[in-house]
Order: sequence, then structure tokens, then C-alpha cells
Amino acid sequence: MNIGKVLNLIAENNIDPEKVFALVEKIKNTDLKNETNLRMIIREASEIAGKEIDQFKEDRLVKKIMQDGINEDLLDMI
Repeated sequence: MNIGKVLNLIAENNIDPEKVFALVEKIKNTDLKNETNLRMIIREASEIAGKEIDQFKEDRLVKKIMQDGINEDLLDMI
């Protein structure tokens, strides 16, 4: 994943970097093949970003991550 793109997203949206790093640590210890865990991470990320994600978008993100893993395309879906 392009770290520059992620950092720009954080800066442009006034996101607290400490919360992002805490989420990254949580993700490291979470089974992302489990749909419930994945939905929890998506909801927490949207809360940190201050962006609401409706059920349709959450479902699309879950499907994409479960099929393709986490990649740069996800940033385009947000």
C-alpha cells in the first residue's frame, strides 16, 4: 500500500495519528478472515476518520477485503 497516499488521507482529514497507530496494532492481532472482526475494524476506522459508512459501502468493503485482501484499491472505495 502506498504510505504516502495513506499519510495524505490522514493529513487532509485531520485524523489523529495516534488513533491510527492504535488501530494498526489492533489489526495486527485480528483475524481479518473473520467477517465479524473485519466489520468491527471497518467501523472503528470510519469512526476515527469521522466518516459514516452505510451498510452498502461496508458490505462492499468486506467483500473486497475478503476476496482481494487489503490493497491500495480500498482507498478509492472510501
